[in-house]
Amino acid sequence: MSSSISLFAKQCTRELLIQVRQIRFLVNSCLFFIIFLFMFPLTIKPEIMLLRNIAPGLVWMAILFSLLLSTERLFQQDYEHGVLEQWLVSGQSLPLLVGAKVIAHWLFNLLPILVLCPLVSLFFSLSVWETVVLALAIICGTPSLLFLCALAAAFGVGINQKGLLMALILLPLTLPVLIFGSGTVHIAMQGLPVSAYLALLSAISVVAVGFLPYAIAGIIRISHVE
Repeated sequence: MSSSISLFAKQCTRELLIQVRQIRFLVNSCLFFIIFLFMFPLTIKPEIMLLRNIAPGLVWMAILFSLLLSTERLFQQDYEHGVLEQWLVSGQSLPLLVGAKVIAHWLFNLLPILVLCPLVSLFFSLSVWETVVLALAIICGTPSLLFLCALAAAFGVGINQKGLLMALILLPLTLPVLIFGSGTVHIAMQGLPVSAYLALLSAISVVAVGFLPYAIAGIIRISHVE
């Protein structure tokens, strides 16, 4: 048990260092998130209630596409440098290594999104409570989104221009998270309890974190079968 925890911690540390050294990918996804949110409302009538109504769904779509952009090369660099092959022959738990990599990626990408939440609330006229609910929904729901993005990225290992493939795999699978994520904020706007929606988002994320590393590991193994 202690060896697994140590391996998980080392892998998370490695991935966080890699993310810091490749900060440009995070900057690109954050810029996309901001541009998506602040350009789209310019195409509709500048009505406060209309902006408030579309804000939750728009934010979650922006999160999905920015995560999709940041995870497109999640395994590609490791594939090109032979790291995935080293994982396969190391005898270490491949699902554990994959899970640590994705969780580190989630931690690194979550903070900028949370930092931008107050700015989003100002633009869409969200109250303080609605902004807090939005942040909680993002914390509860984004792990499942990122693991699904990682699953799609694993399918595209070794394939150039795989953005369309990832989108086709992802969009149907992410619908429950997008529905409950945006629904959480809509419920908060109506002054109703949001605990049930947050619990559903958390449950989806727990299932994704628990099972998808094994699916991703299986895909990586298959992609390396000669």
